[in-house]
Amino acid sequence: MKSIYESQPHSIFFISDYADLGAAETIRKILHEATISGVLEKAGHGIYIKPKISRFGKVPVPLEKIAREIAERDKCKILPAGSTAANLIGLSTQVPMNLSYITTGSTRTIKIGDRKISFRHASPRNFAAKGRVIPLLIQGIKEIGEENISGAEYKAINQFIDRQQDPYLKEDLPLAPAWIQRIIKKLMQE
Repeated sequence: MKSIYESQPHSIFFISDYADLGAAETIRKILHEATISGVLEKAGHGIYIKPKISRFGKVPVPLEKIAREIAERDKCKILPAGSTAANLIGLSTQVPMNLSYITTGSTRTIKIGDRKISFRHASPRNFAAKGRVIPLLIQGIKEIGEENISGAEYKAINQFIDRQQDPYLKEDLPLAPAWIQRIIKKLMQE
């Protein structure tokens, strides 16, 4: 448990991280004691975070980091979906309160305080791309819908593609639905 005290702020710990040290109930008690003493905060069921303190108070850990850590722990892939993907691309300026991901793992929702991280199982085809741009574009554009793509959305998609500089863009494009391929091809020809 020395690793907890020596860890960096915003480090994330799971009960399963210490499974080799003893029974789950013993580990839970030790983590609970670390929570009572203020060394850790309980973020969700079996999830503990070492708080980061600034001069203004506690800095919340980004939910994206928790999602990545959960995916790493579960040895699965995740990809932003829905409003999360739309926001990352720039199709939506509204920052989602709850995050949504597709995953190769199991479908579930994890509550972190008053926020949620939703994981929805998706087919391996969604993770077949070599790059990260096309899968993210697919998820974000699907969220907006074909009928809602206009000048502002084309501009946001184009800026996102330009910023990413993905060498696999053309190679991954056939993985997108035909209507999304048309949108991206139109932008690539401009």
